[in-house]
Amino acid sequence: MLIFGILWITSWVGSFLSLSDNLSSNLTVKMTPTEVTSNLGKNVLGTTLIPTRFLKIDWGTKKSLTDSDKPLKSRAKAVKNTTNQLCHYFPENVEAQATFTRTSFLASAALINTSTPNRDFFPNKILRSLQDFFRFHSPVEQSFSVATSPVAVVRRSPNNYELWVNKQVVANLPNETKAKSMQQRLQQLVRSPNLDADQLRPALVDGIPALMAGNRFLFGIEKQISRQYGRSGDLLAIEWINNLRSALKAPTLTLLEGQKEMYGLSPSKTKMSGLASWYGGYFHGRLTANGEIYNQNDLTVAHKSLPFNTYLQVTNLKTGKAVIVRVNDRGPYIPPRSLDLSLAAARCINSEIAGVVPYKAVILNSKAPKMTLKTTNLATDKLKPGRKIALVSEF
Repeated sequence: MLIFGILWITSWVGSFLSLSDNLSSNLTVKMTPTEVTSNLGKNVLGTTLIPTRFLKIDWGTKKSLTDSDKPLKSRAKAVKNTTNQLCHYFPENVEAQATFTRTSFLASAALINTSTPNRDFFPNKILRSLQDFFRFHSPVEQSFSVATSPVAVVRRSPNNYELWVNKQVVANLPNETKAKSMQQRLQQLVRSPNLDADQLRPALVDGIPALMAGNRFLFGIEKQISRQYGRSGDLLAIEWINNLRSALKAPTLTLLEGQKEMYGLSPSKTKMSGLASWYGGYFHGRLTANGEIYNQNDLTVAHKSLPFNTYLQVTNLKTGKAVIVRVNDRGPYIPPRSLDLSLAAARCINSEIAGVVPYKAVILNSKAPKMTLKTTNLATDKLKPGRKIALVSEF
């Protein structure tokens, strides 16, 4: 009887589809194609989800709107991005731009899951067979009902892979290899019986911004990643840690808390004040006074005499916003200015538009040892007096 029932349903569906082919274009249901895949060892199986709007077919009344006619703001709610960017500049039309970009990503989104799938029950097989017959596709929704792990990777484009934890976006990575590497480590973290989300913190490991779980290394943000997204690796590390802490129900860090944790800094009694400007554009990519290549997206500052690699906590007296910057250049040479911030640092304290703002600053002292994953560094670094090295392990 079950077989006859399936045959009857498929014949009815065939008649329905043949009828829909003869309907006018404004009476047909428009669906956004989305590929959802599960990586099961060597086999890749394609599955689709029947959208809930299938039960609410719009037959083209005068008051109805096609999917392309609906306001972009409402369509953007299909997938909720919970990430909060630090020190990011938003132009006046950013809402429309972000919404358009987010909506356009939905068409090519694909869920990549490396975990072992749950048992496939017979009713689920029938449901997927009907889905394949209907050829209905749904955007990748936040529920990720086909995922079997709280950690998932979503491919938005060939150069953009989103890492999701507990239905929240944690990070964006430029290729599948890095995304799967981070996914595997986060899966181990989430499954750990001793998980303490309050121990999640940013750090510098071998000079690279990194995500840490206590003294265990999770993932490092190499320069390739920060260059591709045009963001400071330090800011990305704090953002991703905050996203991960939020996904695991732990309180997030402020910018200053994240920076102090990352650099291992404490305030000194030395303070200064004056006017701070910023520089970018023309100097981006040129040599700084200490031999580095200037990157306007890094959190750096120019000062006439402070030693290179001195850390300053700079506060904009007009906005109260503060950021920690590192001295790597000389200047400014236009009196009465005494600090020249990078573009990213200026955005952090809301001084990009004003250009020149009054500031107060505190010189910070380093209190934490430098961390490394390379045991070979310990032998050479021990020869240098006063150098403290902490060996960290990978998760």
